[in-house]
Amino acid sequence: MKVKKMMTGSLLTVFAATMIVGGSASVSAEDTPSYTLTVLTDKPSKGENVEVLIKGHQLKDVYAYEINLDFNPKQLKLKEATTEIPGFSIPPIVKDNHIQLAHTRIGRTKGDDGEQILYKLKFEAIDDGKAELAIGKVKLVDSILASTDQDSNAKVAVEINDLFPFDDLGDFTWAKTAIAFLAEKGIVNGTAERTFSPGQPVTRADFVVLLMRALEVKGGSGERFDDVQQGEYFDEHLSAARSLGIVEGDEYNNFHPRESVTREDMMTLTARTLKTLNKLPASKGTSLADSFNDTSEISDYAIQSVTNLVEMGLVDGYGEGIHPKEFTNRAQAAMLIYKLLTAK
Repeated sequence: MKVKKMMTGSLLTVFAATMIVGGSASVSAEDTPSYTLTVLTDKPSKGENVEVLIKGHQLKDVYAYEINLDFNPKQLKLKEATTEIPGFSIPPIVKDNHIQLAHTRIGRTKGDDGEQILYKLKFEAIDDGKAELAIGKVKLVDSILASTDQDSNAKVAVEINDLFPFDDLGDFTWAKTAIAFLAEKGIVNGTAERTFSPGQPVTRADFVVLLMRALEVKGGSGERFDDVQQGEYFDEHLSAARSLGIVEGDEYNNFHPRESVTREDMMTLTARTLKTLNKLPASKGTSLADSFNDTSEISDYAIQSVTNLVEMGLVDGYGEGIHPKEFTNRAQAAMLIYKLLTAK
């Protein structure tokens, strides 16, 4: 790694223009900072997010830094660059196959020492194949505005595969395994060629159909709801589910099949189905309030079902809440069905 000491008129110096320049310090070879690139996303597929860490090692009083990164824009598209180091970041400058990142602390404070995550990058994989990332020049500025330029040879390669049937998972990579499993078995389909629409809400009728098909639930013919026409694709499944007590209508004998299913109703329908199949264990009496901060929002009719599914590990909350009134999206529904089918 080539290292040279110099003062710079670059963006980093402008960052700290109000500081008093105190001079520069020598850097011995054994103290020279180094850098690594680490891919956090395991076996990414086309359409998914790829997360990469840029980490600095043997840092000494790093107050501001500029990192230049080369990548293949035909395979990766930068979506986000963040750092947990306090201060101010310039928005990434992307030109052709080059990304420039810059960050500085603010005020009279010492820079970072030792090992530090400098940036976390989020790319979208837009084509398959071997994608390589490489750090080129790095500029460091210490707390007295002495600047160091380095040439780094840090590289990492990520293999992007095109075997996954959908290209639009993006921020829903947590559901990738579930969606692939269900798609292979023909339990779920995409909304278009190579499109799954993971964030799209699921209708009440579609979730019942999904449950009945996936768990191979059979039933007789129950009374038809007034808002379900004979011959509709969900007619037979809703009729069978009603005969088993899985679904109920409102006071006007309507099921509202095309409305989006809420998370609490998703859990209620699932618990009733498991009960029909004699696969719903007795509740352990878990207090949901110990894990979630919005349990008061759960409807009375749904509280036991939510408790059952949480105890069974079939449903997780997020952001410290269970979010009972939010609509279920296709990724969440797929994850629940996957867990039902793979639970031991």
